[in-house]
Amino acid sequence: MKLSEILLLSAAAGFLLLWIAEYQRTTFGDSYWLLMLSMTCLFAFQYVKNKRLEREKAISPTIKQMVDDRKKKKK
Repeated sequence: MKLSEILLLSAAAGFLLLWIAEYQRTTFGDSYWLLMLSMTCLFAFQYVKNKRLEREKAISPTIKQMVDDRKKKKK
């Protein structure tokens, strides 16, 4: 996990805790924005994580091909 993913996940957990505390103090309508911030951070975390995994998948075949080419050159 990269730093950006950790920060997004931590922000989502923090906003969720703030929402719970705020919901106990006020109404659902007044604390709704904290819940939405938590969900936004969760979706952003998922987006960033999936993008990173796609980049790693796209790089892996190329690296494997380079290693195979080097092995063939050594023979």
